Amino acid sequence: MKKTLKLLAALLLLPLLSIGAAGTYYDAGSQIFNITAGATVPFFYNYPDRDSESGPEWTFWPGNGPGQTHRSVGGVGAISYQIFVNPYLAIGGELGFQFDFSRAGLVETNVPIFFKATTVPVQGRFEVPISIGAGLLYASYDGASKITFGCEVEAGIRYFITDEWGVGINVGLYIFPELYTSESTKMSTMAYIPTTVTVSYRH
Repeated sequence: MKKTLKLLAALLLLPLLSIGAAGTYYDAGSQIFNITAGATVPFFYNYPDRDSESGPEWTFWPGNGPGQTHRSVGGVGAISYQIFVNPYLAIGGELGFQFDFSRAGLVETNVPIFFKATTVPVQGRFEVPISIGAGLLYASYDGASKITFGCEVEAGIRYFITDEWGVGINVGLYIFPELYTSESTKMSTMAYIPTTVTVSYRH
């Protein structure tokens, strides 16, 4: 798990060291379409109003031991479309699907519908995209469902095999809060670390 966090930090710092090292590839109006799939690791669950008999307020990482989330490694997939508003910034939307399993074997699913902004400080054949996203989230677990909010941050590297088609890897952080106005004991915040492979098409 520490290796994953170190990789995420390295990907976030790399563009800061590389700005100005390459020219621009994109113009205002350039478009990019991405299909992404991979795995998600439960990072933490926070239950701010949970009583001590029900368990700890904070739990971390997958597993069923004390202080762990009682969740498994899960999966994630997404499609996104963005248009560049200037040579370095693209905006658009993303539709995703994320799942994992509880200790009881029940599946939890999350469907994020996010507005997404991506900056590409290093671009061309080899690129370093950094993205943030936020929007609505449809969460479902054990027959119950709820619409709430979510956000994400993501960094990656990608290589374009041709002028149009590329592949890449990404590491990020999903944060999914569940908010209740009348039942504060049910309020929680879930965080996942997705590691994904992306196929990109640009024109």
